[in-house]
Amino acid sequence: MTYEGFRATLLSYNRKMFAKSRHKKLTNTNFTIISNNCWGGVIYESYDLPKNTPTAGLFFMADDYIEFVSDLKGNTSRPLEFIKPEDSKYVEQLSKDGRFGSYPIGKIGDAEISFLHIHSQEEAADKWERRCKRINWDKLIVKFNDQNGCEERHVKAFSELDFDHKLFFTIKDWPVTKWDGYYKIKQGTKEDFVTFSHEPFVGNRYFDLTAYINNL
Repeated sequence: MTYEGFRATLLSYNRKMFAKSRHKKLTNTNFTIISNNCWGGVIYESYDLPKNTPTAGLFFMADDYIEFVSDLKGNTSRPLEFIKPEDSKYVEQLSKDGRFGSYPIGKIGDAEISFLHIHSQEEAADKWERRCKRINWDKLIVKFNDQNGCEERHVKAFSELDFDHKLFFTIKDWPVTKWDGYYKIKQGTKEDFVTFSHEPFVGNRYFDLTAYINNL
């Protein structure tokens, strides 16, 4: 097992064992996290909460995520379509992962959505539509990190988006104006982006997510 896999496994145990006790610390339980990867869905599991977001169990490439959140209300009301994995504009990058081809790829406008942890188009469409209806626009967290082709232009575009609660996790110092939700993470791995297991989880030395949610 890789170092990242080991950390992710420990995280999974932690998530399940202490979810109910974490839940008791929340004063806000009806909130929405929009995320470019699985982080948002995992956070709901960490608090033993229903997933009030369509962005659970999936990921976006950086270009497509910025396009998606730039018109979030519009894009979450548009119909979800599907393409063949081999027709993805990212086929060269995605096919390097052995899981490619085993999960559906959706599309809204030009933005592709890789439903990594969902097994069929029917399941993906059903969960997407139901969860879009659960979005709490009054208590909304929009999160991004520096993976999946993230470049300076993406960070800059994200920094300029008009959301009250906006989080960005990175291992780098980007030449953009920092904001309250900008968190630089230290990790002992060779990757040049924040890996899943190193993104701030509920409460750690970088970020107290419980307090953040309670103050929405």
